[in-house]
Order: sequence, then C-alpha cells, then structure tokens
Amino acid sequence: MVEEQAAAPIPEAWRRPRTSDAGQHEPTSGVLFAALGPLEVWRSPGERVRIDQRKKRALLLTLLLCPGRWTSVEHLRLALWQDAPPRSALGNIKTYLSELRHSLPPPPGMAATPPAIASVSPGSAILRRPVGPGRIESRPGEYRLIVRPDEIDVVRFERTVERARAAARAGALRQAADLFERALGWWRGCAFDELPAEVGGAESLRLEEARWATREELIDARLELGEHDRVLPILRALTLEHPTRERLWAQLLVALEHSGRRAEALSEYRALHRRLVTDLGIEPGAELRRIHQQVLEPQPRLRPGTPARPA
Repeated sequence: MVEEQAAAPIPEAWRRPRTSDAGQHEPTSGVLFAALGPLEVWRSPGERVRIDQRKKRALLLTLLLCPGRWTSVEHLRLALWQDAPPRSALGNIKTYLSELRHSLPPPPGMAATPPAIASVSPGSAILRRPVGPGRIESRPGEYRLIVRPDEIDVVRFERTVERARAAARAGALRQAADLFERALGWWRGCAFDELPAEVGGAESLRLEEARWATREELIDARLELGEHDRVLPILRALTLEHPTRERLWAQLLVALEHSGRRAEALSEYRALHRRLVTDLGIEPGAELRRIHQQVLEPQPRLRPGTPARPA
C-alpha cells in the first residue's frame, strides 16, 4: 500500500465553482470522498490521497455507504471476505482502519492531528504518527466515518439534481440544463462497484437509476430549449446501447420530429415495435405509444411544455 499526494484528473464537476440559486459562490470543504466511479479521496482539487490496497478501499467504501452512521464489524467483514473470513479478520480490520485514520485528511473543524512519539532508539530518527480517532470513530463492534455531506460526491450529485429540478419547475430551463449537466459531471464510472454485490449492490443500482433519470431530464430540458440537433447524436448512441429503455426512444422521436424528420421518427418507431414484439413479446409502453400517436398528427404537441411545431 502506498498513500501519497499525486497529480491526477480532477472530477469534472469540481472544476467549476458551486453557486447558489442567487448566483453566489457556495463555500465547500476542500476534502472530497468520491464514490461515483473508482474510489478517490481528495484533500483539495489537485491533491489526491492514494489508497491502493484493495481491502482498505473496500472498508472505506463500506463506511461511505452510511456516512456519519455506525457500521457493524460484521458488515465490514462481509465487505472484505464475504462468507469466508479468516480467523484474523477482526485484527486485520482494526489494522486497516488504523492505517486509514493516518492517511485521511482530518475531519471538518479539526486541525491536523498532533503527532506523537511512537518509538525512539539510539542513533535513529524519531518516528512520529498521528494519534486520535481522526476521520474514523469506533465503539464496541462498530465504526463510523466522520464526514460532512458536502464532502461526498454522491451528496453533491443529488443536491445538484434537486436544484436542477427546482429550476425546471420554475421554468428556468437553461439553468436546469446547466445544473443537470454539472450533476452528471460528478460521475467517473460505476458507483460502489468495488464492493461485493451483497454489500454495495443496492446502493449502486439506486444511484445508477438516478444517473439515468438525470440524463433523461437533461435531454428533456434541451429538447424544450429547442436544441434538438444537439441531443440527436446522444440519443442515437444511448438507444443503441440501451435498446429497451423506452423513454430514450420517446425522446428520440421528439427530437426527430422537431428537426423536421417525421418520416425517420415513424420508421424508428416501427423498427422498435418489431423488436419489442419479436424479441421480448411485449408492446411499447403507454408513453411511447402516446408520443408515436402525436408524431402521426398533422401538428403534434410532443410532451407537456414542449412548443408545438409552427403551422
């Protein structure tokens, strides 16, 4: 295991300052625990704590599943060894967590942990190590990570999505689109996928669905802004990659129709209908059928709030 400060790519959303709805910069912690992709810990933009040992990464990710709340040793053991823990499991967990305490930046409001003399021998340098609980607290049979909500990329993603949705409800579509895009900038891969499915699977699936919803809401905002040509290449790629996700197909029909390509939209729907019936034995869902029917109308009104085509 090696822990060090190292130059590394900075999460996309961290390159842009956070702003409030009034346009003012929001103060945030300089520390970031990033789980929306491979685990990363940042002291500040540009300074990363490297945690290479797989079991330490799994422990930290497991604590990040319930930040600020107590996690049982049994749950930590499951994350590391599933159903086959060694006899030394408890001692190993204590060692890994102790080393993580020494590596992680101090919690909010706490200065760097004062050093303590660990060993002194004639002719040798004094070995100094930090003392105290640091980021990880313990009590009998349980541990927790001390972390502020704005220090976790999952929370920053979810809060930015909520701000985007509020802007969309208020009719501020440009602001909503920018915020949805910023929220997606926190993602660098799959969330919590370094954990076994029985530990991180439910949260990983929840967050992936939230990511999909955010993508689709961003496309909705861009469609309502009239940016049909901008989203068409994205929708082409996404429908090829995820051919059964019907909301993407509905958005593709809207984009094609508003780009003056009604015949192509109808052709896409017919091809999709054949695939669904032949391969899955199902009919398109109600929303997709509604969009298709509106494409067939002389002057369709696609999606509530989407401007109708000029006469």
